Amino acid sequence: MRPILSYLPLALCCITSCGGDLEGPNDPSQVPETLARRSDRVQEEWALTLRQAIEFGGLEYARTTLELQSDELGVEADLLRARLLTAEGADLEAQRAIERARRAAPRDVRVPATACELHSAHGRMESALQELKLAHELGGAMAEVHRAKGVHLLSQSGRAAEGLRELEVARELDPSLPFVDRAMAQAHLLLAKEHLGKGRSKDALRSVERSLHHDPQEFETRRLLSDVLLAEKRILDALVVLEELYAEGHSIIGELATMEKRAALVLLLQGEREDALDLFCKAREHGLGDDELGSGAQILAEAGMEALAAGVDAYEAGALDEARGRFERAVRLDPELLAAQNHLGVVCFRLGDNECAKRHWEVVWQAAVKEGLELPEPVEVNLARAMARLGELKQAEALLRASLEARPHGPHSDAARGFLQTELGPAIEALQKR
Repeated sequence: MRPILSYLPLALCCITSCGGDLEGPNDPSQVPETLARRSDRVQEEWALTLRQAIEFGGLEYARTTLELQSDELGVEADLLRARLLTAEGADLEAQRAIERARRAAPRDVRVPATACELHSAHGRMESALQELKLAHELGGAMAEVHRAKGVHLLSQSGRAAEGLRELEVARELDPSLPFVDRAMAQAHLLLAKEHLGKGRSKDALRSVERSLHHDPQEFETRRLLSDVLLAEKRILDALVVLEELYAEGHSIIGELATMEKRAALVLLLQGEREDALDLFCKAREHGLGDDELGSGAQILAEAGMEALAAGVDAYEAGALDEARGRFERAVRLDPELLAAQNHLGVVCFRLGDNECAKRHWEVVWQAAVKEGLELPEPVEVNLARAMARLGELKQAEALLRASLEARPHGPHSDAARGFLQTELGPAIEALQKR
């Protein structure tokens, strides 16, 4: 996840205004347009890339480039360093960098403008306001002043629309002005939240799309997009958004599972049963229990029995590969269907996949021991056979001896003793003599 950038952490969306608007002659909207001008800054490609890296979280690249190119940037080097340090959480060092820039260029409007944005990021509203007033005095209607005022407004609750207007003016005055895109993205994100909170999902969708235009990778905006799409009853589209975020490693598994269940119900209504079953399975694999799945749990259980029956038919017809596929499906649909787990173990054993056979027979045996079940087949012996094939002779012996000790006269005790005496015991002795 990208670090929160220097000028507008998402957490600031709930900060209330700490003091006055800028009005009167210091308001840039009241300054004659003839005073509006662009500040000088290095326009080489490496400098543009450096600013973008700081703005969008490429901090390691930005740090290296700053070290190499500081002399070329002049006073802007310390201003960029301040933004970088703020993004890294080094607020005190960032303020020191601002003061170095102020001493070097006391009349440069970029210094108080940048300071205003960084103070706003930390909620120091009075300090931000003082820096903004100084920027007005130095820069009149320069684009940096509008950007600083926009960021200052965005850090105050309920003023996203005003902040966005200031940022749009800044971009109009200087189309190449850096550190505007992410701020505009955040402004549109805040507006989207306002729209969604008031039930205006279509307006929210437009705002989210505009936010993503300026910052396509912002996690919070993309997560909000899924909420907006859900409000628009576009559940499958909302699911796609969450799947992408989950694939990228974001911690949204609970939201994803809930959306998978909702999407599964939609697909059922559309008659797309197989896809619906797949989504119910994913929802359960992502943490939803039977109670949370509701009717989905019963649907999965019924489908699991259907797959089990189809697997038995395939097995009796000698189609082992097909039977394996059917039983695997039954196990996925209903992992607690022990008959499917057992039959899958049998098929895998016959196909020579001893590891798979062992895995599924272990599930059956552990459930039988835990719940005190009477199994119709000698699963403990079958499990021991699979373990023996894998060379786990001692483990197989320990399993059977533990089974016999627990139930010396159980329904499969004779089979267990027979396997121990005629096959497992001699194999262990032979191994010991080597």
